Amino acid sequence: MFELCNLNLPMFELRQPGGREPEPSHVRIEATRRWSDRHLSMSLPRRVLPNTTYLVTRRCLGRRFLLRPDDALNNAFAYCLGLAAKKHGVEVHAVGAMSNHYHLVLTDPEGVLPDFMGWLNRQLAMCIKRLRGWEEVVWEPNVPYSAVELSGPTEVLDKVAYVLLNPVSAGLVRSPERWPGALSTLDVLRRATMAAKRPAVWFKDTAPKEVSLALTVPRCFEDQALYRGALEALVKSRLVEVRAELCRQGRGFLGANRVRKTKITDQPATQKSRFGRNPIFSALTRPAWLAAVKALRAFRKAYRVAYEAWRSGERDVEFPLGTWWVVRCAGAAAAT
Repeated sequence: MFELCNLNLPMFELRQPGGREPEPSHVRIEATRRWSDRHLSMSLPRRVLPNTTYLVTRRCLGRRFLLRPDDALNNAFAYCLGLAAKKHGVEVHAVGAMSNHYHLVLTDPEGVLPDFMGWLNRQLAMCIKRLRGWEEVVWEPNVPYSAVELSGPTEVLDKVAYVLLNPVSAGLVRSPERWPGALSTLDVLRRATMAAKRPAVWFKDTAPKEVSLALTVPRCFEDQALYRGALEALVKSRLVEVRAELCRQGRGFLGANRVRKTKITDQPATQKSRFGRNPIFSALTRPAWLAAVKALRAFRKAYRVAYEAWRSGERDVEFPLGTWWVVRCAGAAAAT
C-alpha cells in the first residue's frame, strides 16, 4: 500500500490496509449548524476565499446521460472549460467528465468561483442542447454545484486520484485510459494540456478557433516531480483495490463501446437520495477537521452579525473575508 508519509507529507494513510476505499471524510453543512441556526430566516452564507483549491461537481438533470462521451461532446467540454479557466484565471488540476456529471479539481486564485461556474455551465449547457437536440434544462435544477474545499496536499491528492479513478470505481471501464470521455489520465497530466477546437455549435466565428487547457500542479506542491510521483503511486495502488472490490462483489465492467451506446435519456439503475448532505470541505485528519470547523463557524458567526447590522441600515459594516453574494450583488463591503 502506498503511504503519503513516505513523501514527507502529513503522516496518515488514506485507507486501512486491505480494506475497501472509504468515502473521504467530509464535513457537511449540517455538521457545523447549531440548533438555533435552523430557526434563522436567513440561509447559510457561501464562503468564497481566494487561493482556495476545490473538488467541484455538477450533475445533469435527473442524472440523465447528457454528457455521454463522444468526440463532439468531449471537444466541446474541453473547449468550454479552457475558455472559462482563461477568462476567470482559474487553475485546473484534474478533469473528469462522466456520462451524467463532471468533476474538476481546481484552484481559484481570485475568489471568483461562482462566476467561473456560472459561465462554464451556461456554455456547456448551450453546446449540449444543440449537440443532443435537448430542449429541457441540462443541469439539475434547485441543486447547486458542489464545491468541496481541500485543506492540504493530502486532500488534494485524494481527490485528484478519485477523479481519475471515477470511471473504474463506477464499473464502467477497467482502467482510466479506457474511458472514452474527457479525463485527465496520468498520461494527460504528464503532457499538462488538453487541446480543443471551436465547436460547430453555439460559439460565434469570433471565438478562438483552438483552446489549450493547461493542467497545472496544485500550488500546495512545490516539487512537481514529488506530486506526480505521489499521484501515480496512489492511483496505481487504488486501481488494484478498486478492481479487487468489484470482483468481490461479482461485478464486471460495462466497457467503452457499451458506454457510447447508452441513450442520453437513460438514468442509472441505482437510486439516489434526494435530500443528501452537501459537503463544504474535506479533512482527512482530526486536527485539520477541527481547524476547518472552527474557521467555518467563525465565518458564519461574523457574517450573521454583519448581516443583521447591514439589514438594520448600517451600510458601512464590513462582512468577513470570503463573503460572496451580498458583496458581489448588493454592494456591501468585505474585510480584506
